[in-house]
Amino acid sequence: QGARVWIPDPVEVWRAAEITRGYREGDAVLHLRLEDGSALAHPIELQLPPLCNPDCLSGANDLVALSHLHEPAVLHS
Repeated sequence: QGARVWIPDPVEVWRAAEITRGYREGDAVLHLRLEDGSALAHPIELQLPPLCNPDCLSGANDLVALSHLHEPAVLHS
């Protein structure tokens, strides 16, 4: 709960969201709050969504500095 994750989006490719309820292994959905404040029950498929990097690393010029290095982190750095 409280962790920020990236979820796939058909328009923006990736959207940041915050987990609003605790996740337990075996849960079918993640309860999220999008940046616009709307709630979303995101279905969990094969794996959990990638974690967002801390705000202090947003826009980092050196990708090596990122805590989490994956597609959405690279696109939004």
